[in-house]
Amino acid sequence: MTATNLSRADLIRALSRWNRWGEARLDAGHVRDVTATLHRHLDTPEVIALIGPRRAGKSTVLYQLMDVLEAAGAPREAFLHVNLEEPGFGAHLGLDLLERVYDTWRAEVFPEGRGWLFLDEVQRVSDWERWVRARGETEDVKIFVTGSSSALMSSELATLLTGRHLTFRVLPLSFGEVLRFRGIRSPSRPRLADDPARIRNAVAEYLRWGGFPEVVLTPDAERKKDLLRQYFDDILFKDVALRHQIRDLPLLRNLAVYLLAQTASLVSFQRLANVFEISKTMVSAYCHYLAEAYLVSFLPFYTLKSAERLRRPSKVHAIDLGLRNAVSLSAAPDRGRLMETAVHNALARESSEGLFYWKGEGEVDLAVRRGLDIERLIQVTDEGLLEPASRRREVAALVEASSVFPGAETLVVAGALPPPGLGELGVPAIAVGRFLARGSHSRTAAPSARPGGGATT
Repeated sequence: MTATNLSRADLIRALSRWNRWGEARLDAGHVRDVTATLHRHLDTPEVIALIGPRRAGKSTVLYQLMDVLEAAGAPREAFLHVNLEEPGFGAHLGLDLLERVYDTWRAEVFPEGRGWLFLDEVQRVSDWERWVRARGETEDVKIFVTGSSSALMSSELATLLTGRHLTFRVLPLSFGEVLRFRGIRSPSRPRLADDPARIRNAVAEYLRWGGFPEVVLTPDAERKKDLLRQYFDDILFKDVALRHQIRDLPLLRNLAVYLLAQTASLVSFQRLANVFEISKTMVSAYCHYLAEAYLVSFLPFYTLKSAERLRRPSKVHAIDLGLRNAVSLSAAPDRGRLMETAVHNALARESSEGLFYWKGEGEVDLAVRRGLDIERLIQVTDEGLLEPASRRREVAALVEASSVFPGAETLVVAGALPPPGLGELGVPAIAVGRFLARGSHSRTAAPSARPGGGATT
């Protein structure tokens, strides 16, 4: 069925539910970090793409941008927000729908002047990028698109929109955003920080429930679980199974749950193929789809030899620990693994392409690359600094890695720091709450030091 079967009255009725010039009363909520970054792109010529898992807040960021524009004097009629998961559009999705919606808005709501077009979950329309490029070049309109798949910016799309688009990720809340949403003063500024016990409790909550905005703001534990399970089902069905036409949903679900349960653990496609009794090719494809839909990510081993990198197992990380904990059928992993995933995700917010793990005699949880050089080596432990034997083990891996990467800074991120007088670590250390509050810029929280230096709190 084509969009020509929809009258202008039908279209206006459907659009009215999502637009400020109609019936919509949309809550822009707490301002996200990415919103401030986007302010300077509100009137630039590029198409702005917001990608990330569903329910992470992409639509909310759009509402926040509308607030900024409206405060600057733009009329509400100048905004066209099209939710492509609107039930009334379901049977009519296609380029002709986009054309009819845009023409109807121009004819009935905002005939002339600079407009702002917001296309939500645009991946539901095949070849949408061609329509966006054409409209962006011929109309006085700034275009924003959102999508729940990293493939939204595929190589084909990047070629088609070369020099015409900018991509930003909208992920579940960072720990710093969670603190701000809950009115807790950040430990990144120690003199102004909240009570340490309150910070520790916030860390524990973050490791348990993750960072999806509605989950963070919901006080009821049972509702948190229900929301997270529904998010998991929606991502798996809408963004993986439907998109890639996967019929064996039990297999897909079992693989996804298994990978989430294994967060911060090494996995190989061959071992997964053996566990699930399917081909390695199918495992590889399914893992790619799950990563594309922002359920998990895979951290590679660091080496400049691509063949060796492919031979080595990857380390899997859950994109959100709340999802992991809500659907995993296994016992909760040790807190150190949850912390490691949280630290990985904080670093990945800046760039996931420069993140690796490294393994020699010991294993280093995170190696951060800039260019071709490893610039930071990070070990994550919960209580591993409190006992001499475990402390030596944690530090030994960093010492070994430092001999391979002599220019790299070293850091231990710990759930519990050793009390004064317990002895020198030989590397800087930082409490996990303070690291997460600063995110990927945390290296400024501890002095650069080679083994033999002191620890910091």
